[in-house]
Parts: sequence; structure tokens; C-alpha cells
Amino acid sequence: MKINNSIHFTYWQFPLLLVLLLVFMNYSGISFLTELVSPDVNREFGLLENLQLLLIASSLVYALKAIRLKDFWFEKLAYVVLGIFFLLLFLEEIDYGIHYYEFFVKGVEEDKGMVRNFHNQGDNNFYLRQTSYVVMVLLFIVMPLFKKKIRINLFHHFAAKQYIIYSFIVYLFIGQLSRWLPKLGMPINESLRGNHQEFEELILYYIVLLFVYEIANSKKALFTPKGQMQKTSD
Repeated sequence: MKINNSIHFTYWQFPLLLVLLLVFMNYSGISFLTELVSPDVNREFGLLENLQLLLIASSLVYALKAIRLKDFWFEKLAYVVLGIFFLLLFLEEIDYGIHYYEFFVKGVEEDKGMVRNFHNQGDNNFYLRQTSYVVMVLLFIVMPLFKKKIRINLFHHFAAKQYIIYSFIVYLFIGQLSRWLPKLGMPINESLRGNHQEFEELILYYIVLLFVYEIANSKKALFTPKGQMQKTSD
């Protein structure tokens, strides 16, 4: 069986190598490297956070591009809503610009006691994370596995390539690695203490980008211009 190396590189080799590099840079104890990943002044200015923003912004671009590519108004509207979701997610991740204003305009240190977004209020982060686990398992494990068995057009349209399962395995592996390295005695980057899940989030946003690109741009429209559901293709 011929292996498509480019697909393997895209779906699991590239994200694995990239985030492994960031993880070991973060726990290296080398000041220059830890500052690149997550600087002491504010982790929001580091590579880790800004790569997340790049992935979210890319998903937003593909969602907006799909509005033009789709023919039926309802499908266009769905991608408008998806675009709004990614815009809000982007704003949440940058704390609605508060830390930029503090650092570049006011010239003051970050007020770590200030709640700057919705997902960090109360138990919101816990509930959002638990919900995301369920959604991820459904979208990135269950649906791809049953893609060839369930030929319902709607299901098939939203079922990603089975290669995305490899991406999800990378997500799980990186999550465990980032938790265990400090327990094994690796130096802790204080600006990321207690926030090892940021490495998981980077992989998650990468998977989301793959998913959005596939359903929004790789597959043909779900509906015809007259609103009839049509058979989708990969």
C-alpha cells in the first residue's frame, strides 16, 4: 500500500515535531529559549500564544472564504456564524487587547488578579474544557471511524479524514508529556507554571484548522444553489 507522506506530515508529523520543540524549549532551563516560548513579562507575547492566534486567524480566514464558495444562503449563513465564533475566540485569546494596552500604552506590568475574558471567569474554563473533550472525541474519533459505514450526506460532509485521528493522538501525547516533564525534574518556566495545557491548545487549534479547511474548502458545497442537499465528496 502506497503511503502519502505529505498527508502524514500534515496531519501528525509536523504538529508533533513543532510542539515537541516548543515543549523542550520551555522546560530546557535555558533563559533565551524559555523567553521565546513564554516570556516573563507576559506569556501572551511568546511563540506559544502567538502561534495559537495564527491558527485561529487562519481558521477564521477559511470560514470567511467559504461564504463566497458556497451557493445556498443557509450554508453561507452557517459560515458567517462560524466566522463570528472564531473572531470571538481570537478576542478571548488576546484578552480583548487589554494586555497590549497595559504594556504598550500604559507601560505597566500585567495585573494577574484581573479577569480579562469569559473563559477564565469562575468555573467556565473547566466546563468549556469538559465540553471540548466530548466534541473532540465525536468529531475527531467517532465520525472519522464511521465515515465509510454511514453514508448519510450530512454525516459524511462533517466527518473528517481518518488521518485526523493521528492528530488527536498527538494532542493526547503532548498533553501528557507537558504534564510529566516538570514532575520528572525538568526546570519550570515560571511564566507558564500551571498552564501546561497551552501546549494542548496549540495542537487543538491546529486540528480545528485542518477540520475547517476540509469541510469549508476541500469538500464541495453541502447544498445546491436551490437548497437541495447533494452528495459530498472528499
